[in-house]
Amino acid sequence: MEYRVDIHVDGSVRTAMAKEGANLLEVLEEAGILLYTPCGGRGTCGKCAVRVSGGGTEPSGNERRLLGERLEKGFRLACSFAVDSDICVHIDDSGEQAVILTAGARRHVVADPPVKKKYVELPHPSLGDQRPDLERLLDHTGAESGGKGLSDLTDMGMGPETLRKLPALLRSSGYRVTTVEAWGRILSVEAGDTTANLYGTAFDIGTTTVAAYLYCLNSGKLLGAASMMNPQRKFGADVISRIDRAKASRQAADEMKNLAAECVNGLTRQLAKEAGIDVKDIYAAVFSGNTTMLHLLAGLDASGIAVSPFIPVTCRTLRLDADDLGIEMNECGQAILLPCVSAYVGADTVSAVLSSGMYERDGISLLVDIGTNGEIVLGGTDGMIACSAAAGPAFEGADITFGMGGVTGAVDSFKLQGFRYTVIGNTAARGICGSGIVDTVAALLDAGAIDETGALADERTAAGLPREVRERFTVTGGMRSFVLVPEQETGIAGPITITQKDIRGIQNAKAAIAAGIETLVAEAGISYDDIGKVFLAGGFGSTIHIGSAARIGLLPRQLADRVEAVGNASGSGASECLLSRQMLRSAEQIARKIRYVELSASRIFSEKYIENMMFM
Repeated sequence: MEYRVDIHVDGSVRTAMAKEGANLLEVLEEAGILLYTPCGGRGTCGKCAVRVSGGGTEPSGNERRLLGERLEKGFRLACSFAVDSDICVHIDDSGEQAVILTAGARRHVVADPPVKKKYVELPHPSLGDQRPDLERLLDHTGAESGGKGLSDLTDMGMGPETLRKLPALLRSSGYRVTTVEAWGRILSVEAGDTTANLYGTAFDIGTTTVAAYLYCLNSGKLLGAASMMNPQRKFGADVISRIDRAKASRQAADEMKNLAAECVNGLTRQLAKEAGIDVKDIYAAVFSGNTTMLHLLAGLDASGIAVSPFIPVTCRTLRLDADDLGIEMNECGQAILLPCVSAYVGADTVSAVLSSGMYERDGISLLVDIGTNGEIVLGGTDGMIACSAAAGPAFEGADITFGMGGVTGAVDSFKLQGFRYTVIGNTAARGICGSGIVDTVAALLDAGAIDETGALADERTAAGLPREVRERFTVTGGMRSFVLVPEQETGIAGPITITQKDIRGIQNAKAAIAAGIETLVAEAGISYDDIGKVFLAGGFGSTIHIGSAARIGLLPRQLADRVEAVGNASGSGASECLLSRQMLRSAEQIARKIRYVELSASRIFSEKYIENMMFM
């Protein structure tokens, strides 16, 4: 039996049909509506809550725990709801308008891209010049044949199909042609002078977000930037969740690869349209991202990354034909996946080190990219060490009761004085993102509403707090909590609160990052006084208030005045590698130069982690 599902979303109604017992989350996905499911649809995060009327199975224990009073208002978890009748589903907001950081500190690089074009006017053959067509072309382009003829076609990158078309192409064009070359090889031959049509894209494939950049490869000019949420989020907010799903199901692994390609292609088409160019005039795409994201993009088995001793398939630079990834561009287009250091220090970190310039700075610098896996690099020209601190997704909102990404409706800053807050998009608040969470914890610490152990003030200790602060304490899901935004000011059915569990999540996350920094400092045998510059990379690092981060112990207070936010350094590094072969070589050298420190085997890290659980 099938049932009708009316979906009210974005001011319109969509209708879907669902078989009896169908999972509502899957029904919505088939209707083109992707909900935020950081737990991968396991029913443990509570983020896929929708209002349902018209029937349904009894709420599960997890639904009762996660939804609390919202159950009475008709809210259910889509991932836990089985359709057993005609229903109406109300979704407050399906289109998360993400504020994804695309800007970064891009350095000037001389345009010398890995893919180039060369226009040549060849002498016509004659009885006195009987060179074969291929040799005639190679002699005037500088591409190396080694004098070995057809046996080297693969090495030169000229496939059989290009060779078959060559005679007719040369003669129809009057021997005026443009070669497309990369790595000293001919990839393609085009009629006439097409040198002006040479473009490339750079991508930062993040676990949560994807940023894309379009460049003219002749001039090095940035023509546009775009971004979107990573559609793979439906399989979980973190890399382990996605690896587990890919390992359990070949279909899921293929879908993740296809979702990555569709995301890249959608951004490519958008950028090309806005710039007024043809997608077929894009000849190179460079990809940065963590090791898992690049494995999933390339269709590689990432299962070894998730279990000790944490072994990826490869950390090398991968140079692939665009068709291998399902990427839309010129048929001879080249895709370059940048090198990684280890399973948990990926190409995004290598790109950040490159674009920050720390690898060529005198003295010692510290680079921190705060995320689910906080990558940390310490060093300079004399050498670098790196680690990955498993902070968990708290700073990205996944493990926070009302947490969400940096999207429209997220509280992104908070001050206790006057209970002032700002919301992304200047709309009614729907949740709180990482920077707002850090501000909130810092403010509550300053007010005495949280003690050094991370405990929210109970009724006895709260008695000494100002009345307006005391009145904000409440209970959410059976836990003591603090109201950030009262119900009348939110865009959801209820107030936005931060719970005792949320604070514990922040403690764990900040302790991991802080302990990672201290472990590298100890490994290097230096002190904070020896660190001249701190580069804070990534979207979250560029939006947090440094004072709040130092107050909660996320960053060392001694280094607060040396912090420089470098924006999307991963995207900037990918852009530099797209524009310059020298930068690509530098990225490969950086990846080889960095020594990885495995924190799970570090006694120092274990000790520092426990110490940093406290709020000082």
